[in-house]
Amino acid sequence: MSWLRPLIALGLPLALTACGFHPLYSKTSADPNLSDEMAQITVAPMRDRIGQEMHNALIKTITPEGPPEKPRYTLIVGYNLVESQAALSTDETATRDVERYNIQYRLYEGSTVLTTGTFPEIFSYNFLQEHYANVSAQADIMTRVSDQVALEIHNRLAIYFTTAAQAKAKAAAEKAAAAAAADKATK
Repeated sequence: MSWLRPLIALGLPLALTACGFHPLYSKTSADPNLSDEMAQITVAPMRDRIGQEMHNALIKTITPEGPPEKPRYTLIVGYNLVESQAALSTDETATRDVERYNIQYRLYEGSTVLTTGTFPEIFSYNFLQEHYANVSAQADIMTRVSDQVALEIHNRLAIYFTTAAQAKAKAAAEKAAAAAAADKATK
């Protein structure tokens, strides 16, 4: 059975490429210019402290080499937060806080909306007797929310740009094939 492991390790990448799997972020992906497209996005400022944390996480995730000098795209992100206490102790005091975020984003090129999306994020933490522990847990939630939102939006934008590049390539190929057919028909 030990001989089977190397065989599986070698065969798995071949099987994945045969089914159409392509790494999203590699230079040999469907869109080799993906990182160049992402580097042209500027993130609009957001309201309040959580918004600032999300804004900074988005900048760090989408444009890790710094903001673009001449941005081509503008990303606008908003959110709604609903907080609720979930678990109750015997004296009817809350012991767990649940924060539900509904995230909305829009990507613009000039005044044209290219893509939009919404998605939920849910986080929770336990209330403790020590006040500092609760403050620390809230700060941790803010960091986790920001990082998760930035990663989700980054992935969704990467998929958008990859899909758009594939559609452009397909349209160009169809146009070239039609032009070749028309040229052949005239000869």
